[in-house]
Amino acid sequence: MTSLLNRKWRFPVLIFLLIADQVKAQNQPLSLKECIHYTLQHHPSSTIYKYSALAAAEKIRESKAAFLPSVSGTIGMDYNIKLQTTVLPAGSFAQTETRLQMGNKFSNYAYVQADQNLFDRSSSLNIKASRVNKEISDLNVLKQNETLIYNTASAYYQALTYSEKNKLLQENKAQYESTITILKLRYEQGVIKKSEFDRARVNYNNVLSEIQANNSAYQLAVNTLKNNMGLELDASISIQDSMTDTTIDDPAAKSTDLQLSNVIDYKIDEKTLELKRLEVQQKKAAFIPTVSIYGKYGGNAYGSELTPALTNWFDYSAVGIKATIPIFSGFKRKSQLTQSEFNFKSQELTNKLNQQTYKLNVENASNQTVSSYSVLKQAKETLQLAKEMMTTSTLEYKEGTTTLSSLIDAEYSYKESQTNYSTALLEYLTAQLSYYKSSGTITQFMNILK
Repeated sequence: MTSLLNRKWRFPVLIFLLIADQVKAQNQPLSLKECIHYTLQHHPSSTIYKYSALAAAEKIRESKAAFLPSVSGTIGMDYNIKLQTTVLPAGSFAQTETRLQMGNKFSNYAYVQADQNLFDRSSSLNIKASRVNKEISDLNVLKQNETLIYNTASAYYQALTYSEKNKLLQENKAQYESTITILKLRYEQGVIKKSEFDRARVNYNNVLSEIQANNSAYQLAVNTLKNNMGLELDASISIQDSMTDTTIDDPAAKSTDLQLSNVIDYKIDEKTLELKRLEVQQKKAAFIPTVSIYGKYGGNAYGSELTPALTNWFDYSAVGIKATIPIFSGFKRKSQLTQSEFNFKSQELTNKLNQQTYKLNVENASNQTVSSYSVLKQAKETLQLAKEMMTTSTLEYKEGTTTLSSLIDAEYSYKESQTNYSTALLEYLTAQLSYYKSSGTITQFMNILK
């Protein structure tokens, strides 16, 4: 009774937990680690690949059934509307030919038969192939999880970059508002020309337009993030991290020596090659005889009327052993073997090509990470310098020791430095992700997240 109650409430509780997790994702700011965790738990594609792995496990059970007893039963009834006529030639029993109709109007039969394979090389290899298929399915689950981590992190960093850019633009906005307030006063006092005041207002309006465009881009990035997480697009989420929480390390220590054992695609290639090898062996096994035993028990009933035919049964039984020996198939088996051998050789070459591609991807990702880090470092220094220049120019303009043109140039340089910094930051974070993914260490990346 307790077990039934547990099963009864298990599904509602599971639904409640899923809904609670969904509400949590929608109602509070999420860190990158939380986003990735949610993605791995809820994205439909992850569940699809898990179902494929479960189906592969059932395939193993199916292949093992070839060596388990197979029992079947058959029952039937025949009504012979017109009995078959047998003609005995003249001279056999009489001087003229004799025509006979032998049999009964009703004939019934029923039997049960059990079969057991004793030797079947092809079925044995099929079990091994099913196990390899299961391993490939499990690797595909891990590969999909890596893809989900990459896609989620990439979208998160995109949104985070726009969020950081918005902070810089808000600083610009505040700076321009302060400048315009001063210029308006000086314009009203006749100290500066209207064209100089209007020039500052144009730059301010440009900043407002850029803020609006950045907010729109941020929303698009958040929508992409929600889609990559498996959330509904109408869900409300926000990101928690800032650039101060993001790890930006010197990538000089990153190795370009690829450990192929870390790359899931490489593992899948190796298992696929093993599968092709088993396929060749299976085709060879088609030339080998199979041996099985069987047992059969049944009965027959006959009669000219229906009722006697249902009650008057004669039983029988038999056991036996049989061997199926392939002799000639019109070169079908030979052709299938040749095809499988070519497929195996093709897979060997494909694996060699893929290994070179994996190494190339890691080297390119490593170089891109180093290059983007150098650009980011320079962009950050330039941004800091431009901010100091703008602060100094603003102070000097208030003191009357510099021109409005110099102030506006400093403000423009600062805004341009902000754009360059945001672009360099996104390129570095994307390059870092690509390195982790191509080197097969993206799960380690998840472990270092705060």
